[in-house]
Amino acid sequence: MFKDIIQTIFFLIVSPRKGWKQIIDKEVSHQDFINNFLFPIFGFVAITTFVGGMWLAENSGIHWALKLSIAVVTALFGGFYLVSYLLNELFPKFGLDKKLNKAQQFAGYSSVVLYVLFFVMPLLSEFTLLWLVVIYTIYIVYAGADEFLRIAENKRVSFTVIASLLVVLLPLIIKILLELLVKQTV
Repeated sequence: MFKDIIQTIFFLIVSPRKGWKQIIDKEVSHQDFINNFLFPIFGFVAITTFVGGMWLAENSGIHWALKLSIAVVTALFGGFYLVSYLLNELFPKFGLDKKLNKAQQFAGYSSVVLYVLFFVMPLLSEFTLLWLVVIYTIYIVYAGADEFLRIAENKRVSFTVIASLLVVLLPLIIKILLELLVKQTV
């Protein structure tokens, strides 16, 4: 399972078109995607967030680490489900049928750069400029719009812009809002 997760993330980042083709070729069921890709990633992010909050943050301690982990995991789950729902609602505007499972898979796989950043940043909090790497999500979304969703070429750019903004901004906005709430309770 871990090998498949790392391999999927690697190919989606290094060669997005090849990564999307491998996802299509594997014909991963929706339940396998959720249980063997998405949830383990969220678990790994929770662990590094806890470690970073426990020993590497300014307000380090178990209370802070737990609050931060809950905020981050909530942001990931909330962002994922909100992005999936919104993409599913947008599908008809781009010539696709509404299929929530497909929207969830697209949202999950398109978010790999964001997930890697959520995984790494609690341990490297001094390198805030590293968040700029999230811009690469645009290319992953574009490749997925072509390979995975088969969106018509004349609609692909507008879909990419909208989907990329949703994939990146919604989880980050939720995270920022939750962290503000957590900081007020400290």
